[in-house]
Amino acid sequence: MPPRVFRQDFWEPLAAGAPGPAVLAALRTARRNRNLLLLRVAHQCHRADPHWAAAVALLAEVRRARPEVFAELLGDPEAGAWLARHSHPRTPEGVTVRGTDREPAPGLARFAAAAALRAGLRFRIRVPVANGTALVLPGLGAVLFPDPGPCAATVLCDGSGAAAVRDGERPVPIHGASAAAPDGTGGWFPVPRLRLGGRAAVRLDTLDPLRLGGPAPLQPRPLSPAEHAGWGHRLDGAWHLLTARHPERAETVAEVLRVLVPLTGEDGTGWRSASFGDATGLVALSPVDDPAELAADLVHETQHSLLYAAMDLVELLDSPPGARADAPWSDRPRPPAALLQGGSAFLVTAGFWRTELRLGNPAARRLYEHCRRTAAAALATLTAHDDWTTEEGRRLLGALHAVLASWEERDRRPLP
Repeated sequence: MPPRVFRQDFWEPLAAGAPGPAVLAALRTARRNRNLLLLRVAHQCHRADPHWAAAVALLAEVRRARPEVFAELLGDPEAGAWLARHSHPRTPEGVTVRGTDREPAPGLARFAAAAALRAGLRFRIRVPVANGTALVLPGLGAVLFPDPGPCAATVLCDGSGAAAVRDGERPVPIHGASAAAPDGTGGWFPVPRLRLGGRAAVRLDTLDPLRLGGPAPLQPRPLSPAEHAGWGHRLDGAWHLLTARHPERAETVAEVLRVLVPLTGEDGTGWRSASFGDATGLVALSPVDDPAELAADLVHETQHSLLYAAMDLVELLDSPPGARADAPWSDRPRPPAALLQGGSAFLVTAGFWRTELRLGNPAARRLYEHCRRTAAAALATLTAHDDWTTEEGRRLLGALHAVLASWEERDRRPLP
């Protein structure tokens, strides 16, 4: 099959960080199709397991009854990350998996139960319990049990409502709102949601143990009311600034962002912000109180998600194994994919700060120059290694360089 060829009217808006409805729709479809393929690969690996078969049967019922819910599941960042992790016969060498996803077969039941609840089906299925204490339904919430117990429980939905039942214990109702146990030691905790103006809600996820995509699960923890309010205030400020001063970028963020993972010192990452190739639409953020800086982080990580999804559609790189080069943001050489991702994301972030500078934000000058230089250095390295990119990769590089060139021409006139 000949390689897929995209016109420059695909790459140019993507390079500028404002891809528009048609490109965004293509990227969403590409990610859903990729996740469906991963599910099929995983099915070939695990279909003999009865737990897997039960989860697949429930997902098939969701697909028949509510195809839009099944499509939403395939587009969820959590599903993409989990499927990439388990679309192989065994855990990768050197990776220790603990807690909720010790085995992939029962782990799929988490997604099946969550989808069935969204679809309003009647069902009953066994679901893993992380460390015997947390039954997590991706995108919906978690049932936290008071003491370590069995590694699985039953999620069911019948005429009396939905509940989770750990063997030999009373059912814990699953409601829309938090329903903590009377003694405060457990209960149902939904994933909080924040709205971007009148747009779709963004989930604030501190419950899924695999929310950061790494091999070591994190402890599920409900957000405190103060944390929830703090993130609501921060996101409101960043969103107001984006819509008022960067409307095209606001539109892109609103169309891409689905999950925000609040970072804390306890997470042990040291990150300010992060995104993940298998979980497009998920952004991990440290609490930043300056609206412009938080908006810039959202723009930066959204661009990563866009490029990850574009890589589902077309091969951009064809570098030799082990290829590495210096990156301005790292103290160790980085692979070509990281250089392309970083160059693209820093370029779009530079564009954000460039607009801020032209709108009179004096703090933006240093940040604009830093992001522009960082992007230019990464893109120059990739251009110098033209055997690392495919024809389509060179088209994208050309579009990214064109953005830089347009700035250089305009910057001959003094900025404010």
